[in-house]
Amino acid sequence: MKKKLVLGMVSMMGLFSLAACGNSANDAVVETKAGDVTQQELYDAMKAKVGDQYISQLTMTKILEDKYKVSDKDIDAAFQTFKDQYGEQLSTMLQQSGYTEKTFKSDYLKFDLLSTKAVEASVDTSDKALEAYYKTWQPNITVEHILVTDKAKADELHKKVTSGGNFEELAKANSTDTGSATQGGKLAPFGPGKMLPQFEKAAYALKNKGDISPVVKTDAGYHIIKMLDHPAKTTFEKDKAQVKKDYLASKVTAEAKTAALQKLYKKADVKIDDKDLKDAFTQYDGSATDSSK
Repeated sequence: MKKKLVLGMVSMMGLFSLAACGNSANDAVVETKAGDVTQQELYDAMKAKVGDQYISQLTMTKILEDKYKVSDKDIDAAFQTFKDQYGEQLSTMLQQSGYTEKTFKSDYLKFDLLSTKAVEASVDTSDKALEAYYKTWQPNITVEHILVTDKAKADELHKKVTSGGNFEELAKANSTDTGSATQGGKLAPFGPGKMLPQFEKAAYALKNKGDISPVVKTDAGYHIIKMLDHPAKTTFEKDKAQVKKDYLASKVTAEAKTAALQKLYKKADVKIDDKDLKDAFTQYDGSATDSSK
C-alpha cells in the first residue's frame, strides 16, 4: 500500500574515485599472474557501462548545488522517512540496488532533495493558490492495516481485532504487506490521492482513534484498517503551513523534476569534452524529445 521505492542508478562513486586516484592510469588496481587490471582499464569499463548515467547525475548535482542547498540534517530526515516506511526491508533493498546507507544518502537522496527544491522554487504559493487547493485538501491521516489475499482469512482476522485481539500482533503474524507488517501494520501518514481509492475512502471514513473498518477489498487484496490519527480540518489560516507543504508535494512529480532540470541545464553552458559521453545529457538538452518526433 505504500508508494514503491524506485532507486536510481547503482552508485558508482567509490569505483570512479578509485579509477581516478593514483599517479598513473597504468597503476594496477588488481594484480594477478595472468596480468594486471589498471586504473585506466577499470575506468574505461565503468564508463562504458554506467558513464552516461553517472556523469549526468554528477554534473546536474553540481548545477543544482550552485542554486540550492540541502543540509545533512535534511538528508538524515529524508532517510529516516524511508526507514520508517520500509523498516527492516530497507537495508535489503539498498543492497540489491548497489547502495550503502552512506552512498544512498550522498548520491540518491541528495540529488532527489535538490531536484525537489528546483521544482518548488517555481511553484506559486500565494494565498490565492493555496486557498484554491484548500477547498479539496484534507489533513494527512495515519492508520494501521492488515492485508491478506483470502476473504475468509480477512473475515476471521476482523472478528479477532473487533473482539479485543491485538491488532499490531495480528498484523505482524498475518499481513502480506511485509513492509508495514514489521511495524504492526502502521503506514506512513498519507493524504487524498496517495492510496488505492477503496482503501482511501474506507480509511477517511474512520473518524476516531481506534476505529476499525469493515473488510475492504482492493486490487492488492483484503484489508482491515485501524485509525491511529485523523486530524480535523479547521480553517485555512490554522492549516496553512501544512496546506503549503502538501501543495508543494503535489507539484513535485517526476515530470516536473525533469522540466526543472532541463531549464537549469540550458542555462549552465555545459560542454562535453569526452566524445564517449556525448549522449549523457539527452534527457536534459531536448535531443531525446526531438529524436522522438
